[in-house]
Amino acid sequence: MASLRLAVPRAGFSMHARQLQRLRTLPPVRYASSEKPTPPKPRVLEKPDKFRPPSHPSRLKSKTRYTYGPDLTQAQKTRRYPHMMPPEGTFLHWFLTNRTIHLWISLSILISLVLGIWITDFLHNTPYRDMLPPRSMFFSHPIAYIGRWIEAYDLHVAYVSAQTAEKRKQKVDDVRKRSEYRKAHGLDQAEGGLFGGWSAKEEDESMGPALQDSNGQTTDQASSDPAIIATPGTEETSAADSEHAEDTYIDFEGKRQPVKKKWFGIW
Repeated sequence: MASLRLAVPRAGFSMHARQLQRLRTLPPVRYASSEKPTPPKPRVLEKPDKFRPPSHPSRLKSKTRYTYGPDLTQAQKTRRYPHMMPPEGTFLHWFLTNRTIHLWISLSILISLVLGIWITDFLHNTPYRDMLPPRSMFFSHPIAYIGRWIEAYDLHVAYVSAQTAEKRKQKVDDVRKRSEYRKAHGLDQAEGGLFGGWSAKEEDESMGPALQDSNGQTTDQASSDPAIIATPGTEETSAADSEHAEDTYIDFEGKRQPVKKKWFGIW
């Protein structure tokens, strides 16, 4: 501990204290001046004539002018950098900047996709796939190959049309059966009911006045023969048949049954 105390010089602290006392006793330096400087005036803003938000100032902000330097030299124009467009005048630059060739490529891709989807759907759904010619026949007999494809496609169209007609007929029969059911149970007494006459109608109601036989079916021969002329007797008969048809209905077995009268539509 004694060696450490001797290592710290005590004369340094006393000399530093004397220097501080000397600085305190020195008078402050004052420079001669003729007049005092005027205090700065407060900044006063001009009163605006109306409210102007910061987004719509009275004066447009002037754009900063940039100096881009001189034009590029020929050596600088031909200088190549990574990920840079090819120079003008080359085939690659024409291919990348031509709009016509890009439009042609886009339409070709779209048309090829549509044709591919159509052919795939046709091959997946057609029942006449066995009638299609083999692919090797296209190079040996292209005309016969295309002809057999057209025949198979015509058969496919006829098959789809028949299926659509059958589905439509089933829906019409379903509506007619519902109408007969409502008529049999007294749910369709008036024409202006809940459905307003939207249900299925019978043949004499949908086809208009015509000559009918004893079974209530139209006779095409009588309607097409000009020798048959409508008489008051036939008109009365057709009116009576129509009234009789309103009081009857056809059940699910194809028999005509009388409509059951109900009191207040309940009993």
